Amino acid sequence: MKQLIGRVLWFRARDGFGIIVDPQGNEFYFDQSVLRISPRQKVERNKIVTFYINEKITELLCARNVSVPADSKQKLIEKKFSKNELGL
Repeated sequence: MKQLIGRVLWFRARDGFGIIVDPQGNEFYFDQSVLRISPRQKVERNKIVTFYINEKITELLCARNVSVPADSKQKLIEKKFSKNELGL
Protein backbone atom coordinates (compact mmCIF):
# COMPACT_ATOMS: atom_id res chain seq x y z
CA MET A 1 0.00 0.00 0.00
CA LYS A 2 1.40 3.36 -1.05
CA GLN A 3 1.51 6.30 1.33
CA LEU A 4 -0.23 9.37 -0.11
CA ILE A 5 0.28 13.08 0.43
CA GLY A 6 -2.64 15.43 0.88
CA ARG A 7 -3.67 18.84 2.15
CA VAL A 8 -6.33 19.27 4.81
CA LEU A 9 -9.22 20.96 3.05
CA TRP A 10 -11.01 21.47 6.36
CA PHE A 11 -11.09 19.93 9.81
CA ARG A 12 -13.75 20.49 12.45
CA ALA A 13 -11.87 19.81 15.70
CA ARG A 14 -14.99 20.14 17.84
CA ASP A 15 -16.67 17.29 15.95
CA GLY A 16 -13.44 15.42 15.12
CA PHE A 17 -13.74 14.99 11.35
CA GLY A 18 -12.62 16.58 8.12
CA ILE A 19 -11.60 16.24 4.49
CA ILE A 20 -8.17 15.77 2.89
CA VAL A 21 -7.62 16.56 -0.79
CA ASP A 22 -4.87 14.85 -2.79
CA PRO A 23 -2.94 16.52 -5.67
CA GLN A 24 -5.43 15.14 -8.22
CA GLY A 25 -8.39 16.70 -6.40
CA ASN A 26 -9.77 13.52 -4.82
CA GLU A 27 -11.37 14.18 -1.44
CA PHE A 28 -10.89 11.75 1.44
CA TYR A 29 -13.00 11.74 4.61
CA PHE A 30 -11.17 11.22 7.92
CA ASP A 31 -11.97 11.46 11.60
CA GLN A 32 -9.97 11.69 14.79
CA SER A 33 -9.89 7.90 15.19
CA VAL A 34 -7.41 7.59 12.29
CA LEU A 35 -5.07 10.40 13.37
CA ARG A 36 -1.51 9.37 14.20
CA ILE A 37 -0.16 12.61 15.65
CA SER A 38 1.73 13.63 18.77
CA PRO A 39 -0.01 15.79 21.38
CA ARG A 40 1.88 18.89 20.21
CA GLN A 41 0.84 18.49 16.56
CA LYS A 42 -2.35 19.98 15.14
CA VAL A 43 -4.48 19.09 12.18
CA GLU A 44 -5.77 22.28 10.61
CA ARG A 45 -6.83 23.75 7.28
CA ASN A 46 -4.11 23.72 4.55
CA LYS A 47 -1.78 21.50 6.60
CA ILE A 48 0.11 18.88 4.57
CA VAL A 49 -0.48 15.34 5.83
CA THR A 50 0.42 11.80 4.82
CA PHE A 51 -2.12 8.99 4.82
CA TYR A 52 -3.21 5.68 3.34
CA ILE A 53 -6.49 4.79 1.65
CA ASN A 54 -8.89 2.84 3.85
CA GLU A 55 -9.81 0.03 1.45
CA LYS A 56 -12.29 -1.56 3.86
CA ILE A 57 -14.75 1.25 3.17
CA THR A 58 -15.89 1.20 -0.45
CA GLU A 59 -18.81 3.64 -0.47
CA LEU A 60 -16.57 6.72 -0.32
CA LEU A 61 -12.89 7.63 -0.18
CA CYS A 62 -11.64 7.41 3.39
CA ALA A 63 -8.17 8.02 4.78
CA ARG A 64 -6.45 5.99 7.48
CA ASN A 65 -3.23 6.48 9.45
CA VAL A 66 -3.30 10.24 8.90
CA SER A 67 -0.13 11.90 10.19
CA VAL A 68 1.46 15.33 10.14
CA PRO A 69 5.07 15.14 8.95
CA ALA A 70 7.75 16.42 11.29
CA ASP A 71 8.59 20.11 10.87
CA SER A 72 11.95 19.16 9.34
CA LYS A 73 10.19 17.20 6.54
CA GLN A 74 7.20 19.52 6.05
CA LYS A 75 8.73 21.65 3.24
CA LEU A 76 10.03 18.63 1.31
CA ILE A 77 6.66 16.88 1.42
CA GLU A 78 4.84 20.09 0.50
CA LYS A 79 7.12 20.38 -2.56
CA LYS A 80 6.23 16.80 -3.58
CA PHE A 81 2.54 17.64 -3.18
CA SER A 82 2.92 20.75 -5.39
CA LYS A 83 4.79 18.80 -8.10
CA ASN A 84 2.01 16.21 -8.20
CA GLU A 85 -0.54 19.03 -8.43
CA LEU A 86 1.24 20.26 -11.54
CA GLY A 87 1.53 16.76 -12.98
CA LEU A 88 5.35 16.72 -12.87
